[in-house]
Amino acid sequence: MPTDDIETLTDGEDSTGADGLALTGAELRDTYPSRRYHGQLHEQFTLPAEPASHVPAREVLPADLAATIEVDLWSHQAEALEALSDGENVCVATSTSSGKTYVYGLQIARRFQENLDVRALLVYPTKALSRDQERELNDLFDSLGVDVAVGVYDGDTKREEKSRIREEANVVITNFAGLNQYLEGHHRWAGFHANCELIVIDEAHSWTGISGMHAARILRRARRLIDWYGGNPQYVLTTATIGNPAEHARALTGEPATVIDEDGSPSGRRHLAFWDPPTDGGGGEYEGGSDGGDGEGDSDGNGDSGDSDTGWSPSKRPATVEAPEVWAHCCYHGVPSLLFCDSRKQTELAVGRAREHLENPTLPYRGTADLAAYNAGHGKRSRRSTENRLKNGGLDGVATTSALEVGIDVGGIDGTILMGYPGSRQSFWQRLGRSGRDEREALSVFVPSHSTLDQYILRHPEYLLEEEPESAVVDLANNPVYLQHLRCAAQELPLRREDADRFGGIERLEQAVEYGRRTGDFEGSLEGGVTYAHRDRPQSELNLYASGGNAFEVRLAGEETIGHQPIGKARAYRDYHEGATVLYQGDQYEIVELREDRPQPFVTLEPVDVDYYTQSQRRTTIYDTEVRESRDVGPFRLNWGYGTVTVHHDTFMKREIGTGDVLAVGLETGVPPLEMRTQLCWAEVPDDVERAVTSAHSDYHNDECEELPPRLHGYLGGIHAIEHAMIAVAPLELTVDAADLGGLATNRLPDGTDASGWFIYDGVEGGLGFSRRIYEEYEAVARRARDLMTDCPCGRDEGCPACLMDDRCGNDNRPLYAPAATDVIDALLGECDPAALLSKSETDPDDGTERRPPASIS
Repeated sequence: MPTDDIETLTDGEDSTGADGLALTGAELRDTYPSRRYHGQLHEQFTLPAEPASHVPAREVLPADLAATIEVDLWSHQAEALEALSDGENVCVATSTSSGKTYVYGLQIARRFQENLDVRALLVYPTKALSRDQERELNDLFDSLGVDVAVGVYDGDTKREEKSRIREEANVVITNFAGLNQYLEGHHRWAGFHANCELIVIDEAHSWTGISGMHAARILRRARRLIDWYGGNPQYVLTTATIGNPAEHARALTGEPATVIDEDGSPSGRRHLAFWDPPTDGGGGEYEGGSDGGDGEGDSDGNGDSGDSDTGWSPSKRPATVEAPEVWAHCCYHGVPSLLFCDSRKQTELAVGRAREHLENPTLPYRGTADLAAYNAGHGKRSRRSTENRLKNGGLDGVATTSALEVGIDVGGIDGTILMGYPGSRQSFWQRLGRSGRDEREALSVFVPSHSTLDQYILRHPEYLLEEEPESAVVDLANNPVYLQHLRCAAQELPLRREDADRFGGIERLEQAVEYGRRTGDFEGSLEGGVTYAHRDRPQSELNLYASGGNAFEVRLAGEETIGHQPIGKARAYRDYHEGATVLYQGDQYEIVELREDRPQPFVTLEPVDVDYYTQSQRRTTIYDTEVRESRDVGPFRLNWGYGTVTVHHDTFMKREIGTGDVLAVGLETGVPPLEMRTQLCWAEVPDDVERAVTSAHSDYHNDECEELPPRLHGYLGGIHAIEHAMIAVAPLELTVDAADLGGLATNRLPDGTDASGWFIYDGVEGGLGFSRRIYEEYEAVARRARDLMTDCPCGRDEGCPACLMDDRCGNDNRPLYAPAATDVIDALLGECDPAALLSKSETDPDDGTERRPPASIS
């Protein structure tokens, strides 16, 4: 977004009054109770309104169909429909609430007028969204006067309904997990496949990493079967704004797509406030602050507080306390608002905290607000009631998980409050876009936690306002995932040479078939047809969130079921070992058993209510590296390729919920080391840079690093800090979860050279493609890492949880040394001469003595 279009306001300025909006950012500050305000309004911006761009419906639709549409189309809808008319696939990358459903809905309607047997397959990311879109499409087709039959076909569909939907529905709505299973019975879908003219992938940006690999393979398998029955579908992908929509569309579908990203929908003026929770020193009056983070910061139960390291704490009010109070204030003052939380439990707690805030007799509120929680843990009837009350104005505010981020019409919402950064730029704007629909003005408030990404965003708002969004990553090179889907494809329909283009080319397909014959999975030849050699259903072994091998079932102790997705071995060892606590859908559980001595490995959970959460720590070794690509970055050599990584999550710690204080350390997980062949990138530090930085920082010592040569504490602490910081900021460039990356810093790389350096690797067997994209964007990631270190207000050479410290560090964040790290990064980016570093010290360490033994830090 160009900076010329954004008005920046300092804390002391006011903005013009908003027509119809009860509070702007400045008015939020001015009306906030003085007893609770300690300078939280860090920065505020006004984003201008955007007018609508229309195209008459008659220009792109048949006259009779166009006559039923009461308003003109937005320009991006018309552009997409014209591209579909020309036989192209389309990827619509426009804002929230920009009518993307109308693109494929109108395409289906006009094709139905020409062919009553037309069929379309719509794939949504969640069952809840499937049901909402079913209603929206039925309403659209009713308004158009076309008798298009729509059916949802998933695990919740009644058995007696499935046959009717297969045979009669023009539009079948499902999800990728279901589609994977249904391909095995493709003969029952013969009529549907033969007439399939459209495949829709909704929220395509959500399919990245492991799940993106599986989605891409499932789509190739589906298209292969549809082609076999005579269908010839086009693709429509809808997505939030991402940095690489054309590349991502092709990776998912295997075919090119025309990108439609000039948004023709209108938007009102938006007031965006960055609201930074105060420290205890700002007055110390935050009642209830001690129960801040509730350990529900993410699905694995790692708390929001983030103030957990080796004894340093900024004593900031947690976002889990501050955000509900801001939300309550907005709702009370006539700004109906959504509060976005990370878990079910947070939504319930937020409602309670907001009500307590409004009922506090020491604060100037003389009434209350009608507030409710909304999450998948509520029954369908309860959720529908909340949705209806929200739409008709019966609620002042709703605290929600990501369940209201997409799809569901939320009516006249004027405000959005974000409790922490949601992890990606597109999700940030998608959540904000839930308020101020059409041309209404809106207020959005970002309340950061003390986590690394939140603090980076707080200090660098230009990342959100000016820069390109993250790129989605789908890696088709992952062999374990490839082989899983090849087994499924061979079971569905014999594999032949003509399938090579869909399955990585003839050389890769031949190698995989030969491997499968040796393992007993495949029979036959590509000339006559390769079939799956067993009687089981390989589709049932697939887990969209793991790359290979038997995934672990997640069971609940006793007879009840929990509905948890299976998890991969790497995640089981890291987060689901015995004694670990996890949060699932807002409820707290402890893992009481991990078993893998049987064909179906599993973990067993028991509900608990404890005042701590757990974090495992890892020890990492890397060997047998294989360089696939190399390039120079300044004087450094940068490599990408494969390596064998051994990760041992051998111990874990317990931390107090809310404060992050360590309650116990060195607890044994009981899991063995995990060895994987995966993708990684690594930087080789030039000898003169290493010598210069080592010399310049040889006076730094960390007394707790007795096993490391004292003179190397500064240098090793520097490259260790770089490894941590680059992993921490990687999500700012890519749609990647930092938990799926690992790293290692070492003074002797395992390739026979004497070079030192650091690795970043994909934490999944076969790789995810993330380290490859970091390799490609290395300079940008390195600059963000440097900004993270130098801009952090902690001012500590060893860093803090908001910049350098990683809760899972195998060396307990020792040593970390930011001054040496910035010198190394400056040398990498060509902004520092090693000779200038040597001048900082009195001696050159290269005195001919034997080199120190290898030392590695993960």
